[in-house]
Amino acid sequence: MTRRGRHRGGDRRRPALLAVPLLLAVVLGGLLGTGGTNALWTSAASTSGSTVRSGTATIAVSQLSAMNASVIGPGVGTTGTFTVRNTGTVPLSMRVAVTSTKVAYADGTTPDAVLAELTMRLNAVASASACRSGVGGATQRLADFDTGSGYYTLPRGVTATACVEVVLDSDAPQSVAGAVTDFTVTVTGTQVGP
Repeated sequence: MTRRGRHRGGDRRRPALLAVPLLLAVVLGGLLGTGGTNALWTSAASTSGSTVRSGTATIAVSQLSAMNASVIGPGVGTTGTFTVRNTGTVPLSMRVAVTSTKVAYADGTTPDAVLAELTMRLNAVASASACRSGVGGATQRLADFDTGSGYYTLPRGVTATACVEVVLDSDAPQSVAGAVTDFTVTVTGTQVGP
Protein backbone atom coordinates (compact mmCIF):
# COMPACT_ATOMS: atom_id res chain seq x y z
CA MET A 1 0.00 0.00 0.00
CA THR A 2 2.69 2.37 0.73
CA ARG A 3 4.00 1.96 -2.76
CA ARG A 4 0.78 2.97 -4.34
CA GLY A 5 0.61 6.19 -2.38
CA ARG A 6 4.06 7.13 -3.51
CA HIS A 7 3.37 6.13 -7.04
CA ARG A 8 0.19 8.17 -7.17
CA GLY A 9 1.90 11.21 -5.67
CA GLY A 10 4.55 11.03 -8.39
CA ASP A 11 1.90 10.92 -11.09
CA ARG A 12 0.21 14.05 -9.79
CA ARG A 13 3.34 16.16 -10.00
CA ARG A 14 4.19 15.45 -13.62
CA PRO A 15 1.00 16.90 -15.15
CA ALA A 16 1.47 20.11 -13.09
CA LEU A 17 5.02 20.54 -14.40
CA LEU A 18 3.88 20.07 -18.00
CA ALA A 19 1.05 22.61 -17.60
CA VAL A 20 3.46 25.56 -16.97
CA PRO A 21 5.36 25.27 -20.30
CA LEU A 22 2.12 24.63 -22.13
CA LEU A 23 0.54 27.75 -20.57
CA LEU A 24 3.60 29.85 -21.57
CA ALA A 25 3.41 28.55 -25.14
CA VAL A 26 -0.27 29.54 -25.41
CA VAL A 27 0.37 33.06 -24.01
CA LEU A 28 3.35 33.66 -26.32
CA GLY A 29 1.40 32.37 -29.29
CA GLY A 30 -1.47 34.70 -28.44
CA LEU A 31 0.84 37.71 -28.17
CA LEU A 32 2.55 36.99 -31.47
CA GLY A 33 -0.76 36.62 -33.22
CA THR A 34 -2.10 40.08 -32.15
CA GLY A 35 0.35 42.12 -34.32
CA GLY A 36 -1.38 41.36 -37.62
CA THR A 37 -4.92 42.33 -36.65
CA ASN A 38 -4.52 46.16 -36.82
CA ALA A 39 -6.22 48.04 -39.69
CA LEU A 40 -4.82 51.25 -41.20
CA TRP A 41 -7.04 53.69 -43.12
CA THR A 42 -5.44 56.35 -45.32
CA SER A 43 -6.67 58.98 -47.74
CA ALA A 44 -4.95 61.63 -49.88
CA ALA A 45 -6.11 64.75 -51.79
CA SER A 46 -4.33 67.63 -53.60
CA THR A 47 -4.97 71.37 -53.62
CA SER A 48 -4.86 73.56 -56.69
CA GLY A 49 -1.49 75.14 -57.57
CA SER A 50 -0.22 78.24 -55.71
CA THR A 51 2.44 80.86 -56.45
CA VAL A 52 4.71 82.42 -53.83
CA ARG A 53 6.73 85.55 -54.64
CA SER A 54 9.51 87.01 -52.54
CA GLY A 55 9.58 90.74 -51.88
CA THR A 56 12.33 93.20 -52.75
CA ALA A 57 14.20 95.65 -50.53
CA THR A 58 15.50 98.52 -52.65
CA ILE A 59 15.93 102.26 -52.16
CA ALA A 60 16.81 105.25 -54.32
CA VAL A 61 18.82 108.05 -52.67
CA SER A 62 19.31 111.49 -54.22
CA GLN A 63 22.45 113.63 -54.07
CA LEU A 64 23.01 115.67 -50.87
CA SER A 65 22.30 119.18 -52.13
CA ALA A 66 23.13 122.80 -51.30
CA MET A 67 26.04 122.27 -48.86
CA ASN A 68 29.00 122.57 -51.25
CA ALA A 69 28.89 126.36 -51.74
CA SER A 70 28.66 127.28 -48.05
CA VAL A 71 31.50 128.56 -45.89
CA ILE A 72 31.03 128.23 -42.14
CA GLY A 73 32.62 129.91 -39.16
CA PRO A 74 32.58 129.21 -35.41
CA GLY A 75 29.01 128.53 -34.23
CA VAL A 76 27.65 128.59 -37.78
CA GLY A 77 26.21 125.67 -39.74
CA THR A 78 25.23 124.80 -43.27
CA THR A 79 22.26 122.70 -44.35
CA GLY A 80 21.43 120.39 -47.22
CA THR A 81 18.80 117.82 -48.11
CA PHE A 82 18.51 114.45 -49.76
CA THR A 83 15.58 112.17 -50.46
CA VAL A 84 15.15 108.46 -49.92
CA ARG A 85 12.48 106.51 -51.79
CA ASN A 86 11.51 102.95 -50.90
CA THR A 87 11.34 101.43 -54.40
CA GLY A 88 10.92 97.88 -53.09
CA THR A 89 7.86 95.93 -52.05
CA VAL A 90 8.49 95.68 -48.28
CA PRO A 91 8.73 98.31 -45.50
CA LEU A 92 12.33 99.18 -44.55
CA SER A 93 14.03 100.02 -41.29
CA MET A 94 16.38 102.89 -42.10
CA ARG A 95 19.92 103.67 -40.93
CA VAL A 96 21.94 106.78 -41.83
CA ALA A 97 25.69 106.91 -41.18
CA VAL A 98 28.75 108.86 -42.23
CA THR A 99 30.97 106.20 -43.74
CA SER A 100 33.98 108.24 -44.86
CA THR A 101 35.57 111.61 -44.28
CA LYS A 102 38.41 113.43 -46.01
CA VAL A 103 39.90 116.63 -44.62
CA ALA A 104 42.14 119.07 -46.48
CA TYR A 105 43.61 121.33 -43.82
CA ALA A 106 45.93 124.25 -43.29
CA ASP A 107 49.38 123.86 -41.77
CA GLY A 108 49.48 123.49 -38.01
CA THR A 109 46.48 121.19 -37.56
CA THR A 110 45.42 117.61 -38.28
CA PRO A 111 42.31 116.00 -39.83
CA ASP A 112 41.32 114.68 -36.40
CA ALA A 113 41.49 118.20 -34.93
CA VAL A 114 39.18 119.50 -37.67
CA LEU A 115 36.70 116.62 -37.31
CA ALA A 116 36.61 117.12 -33.54
CA GLU A 117 35.05 120.56 -34.15
CA LEU A 118 32.25 119.47 -36.53
CA THR A 119 28.77 118.24 -35.48
CA MET A 120 26.14 116.75 -37.77
CA ARG A 121 22.38 116.86 -37.25
CA LEU A 122 19.77 114.89 -39.19
CA ASN A 123 16.00 115.11 -39.18
CA ALA A 124 13.10 114.30 -41.52
CA VAL A 125 11.29 117.33 -42.96
CA ALA A 126 8.16 117.77 -45.05
CA SER A 127 10.08 119.38 -47.95
CA ALA A 128 13.51 120.76 -48.87
CA SER A 129 12.28 124.30 -48.13
CA ALA A 130 11.61 123.27 -44.50
CA CYS A 131 15.31 122.45 -43.93
CA ARG A 132 16.87 125.21 -41.79
CA SER A 133 19.65 125.63 -39.22
CA GLY A 134 18.76 124.28 -35.79
CA VAL A 135 16.83 121.38 -37.32
CA GLY A 136 17.39 119.12 -34.30
CA GLY A 137 16.94 115.34 -34.61
CA ALA A 138 19.83 112.88 -34.40
CA THR A 139 23.03 114.70 -33.38
CA GLN A 140 26.64 113.42 -33.23
CA ARG A 141 30.16 114.35 -34.22
CA LEU A 142 30.45 114.25 -38.01
CA ALA A 143 33.05 111.47 -38.18
CA ASP A 144 31.08 109.25 -35.76
CA PHE A 145 27.57 109.97 -37.02
CA ASP A 146 25.39 106.84 -37.12
CA THR A 147 21.69 106.66 -36.31
CA GLY A 148 21.90 102.90 -35.84
CA SER A 149 19.39 100.44 -37.24
CA GLY A 150 15.73 101.26 -36.89
CA TYR A 151 16.08 105.06 -36.98
CA TYR A 152 12.74 105.18 -38.74
CA THR A 153 10.56 102.90 -40.88
CA LEU A 154 10.01 103.82 -44.51
CA PRO A 155 6.86 102.19 -45.96
CA ARG A 156 7.01 100.81 -49.51
CA GLY A 157 6.51 103.38 -52.24
CA VAL A 158 7.10 106.33 -49.87
CA THR A 159 9.68 109.12 -50.33
CA ALA A 160 11.19 110.87 -47.29
CA THR A 161 13.20 114.10 -47.25
CA ALA A 162 16.15 114.35 -44.85
CA CYS A 163 17.60 117.63 -43.63
CA VAL A 164 21.31 117.54 -42.78
CA GLU A 165 23.10 120.30 -40.90
CA VAL A 166 26.86 120.46 -40.25
CA VAL A 167 27.94 122.97 -37.58
CA LEU A 168 31.40 124.19 -36.60
CA ASP A 169 31.74 124.45 -32.81
CA SER A 170 31.47 127.99 -31.47
CA ASP A 171 34.81 127.59 -29.66
CA ALA A 172 36.66 126.14 -32.67
CA PRO A 173 40.34 127.19 -32.62
CA GLN A 174 41.90 129.40 -35.30
CA SER A 175 44.02 126.41 -36.40
CA VAL A 176 41.04 124.81 -38.18
CA ALA A 177 40.32 127.91 -40.28
CA GLY A 178 40.44 127.19 -43.99
CA ALA A 179 39.99 123.44 -43.64
CA VAL A 180 37.79 121.67 -46.18
CA THR A 181 35.88 118.52 -45.18
CA ASP A 182 34.33 116.03 -47.58
CA PHE A 183 32.12 113.28 -46.18
CA THR A 184 29.96 110.43 -47.45
CA VAL A 185 26.54 109.66 -45.98
CA THR A 186 25.38 106.06 -46.46
CA VAL A 187 21.69 105.20 -46.19
CA THR A 188 20.77 101.57 -45.52
CA GLY A 189 17.31 100.02 -45.60
CA THR A 190 16.68 96.63 -43.97
CA GLN A 191 13.42 94.72 -44.31
CA VAL A 192 11.15 95.12 -41.31
CA GLY A 193 10.33 91.74 -39.79
CA PRO A 194 6.75 90.43 -39.74
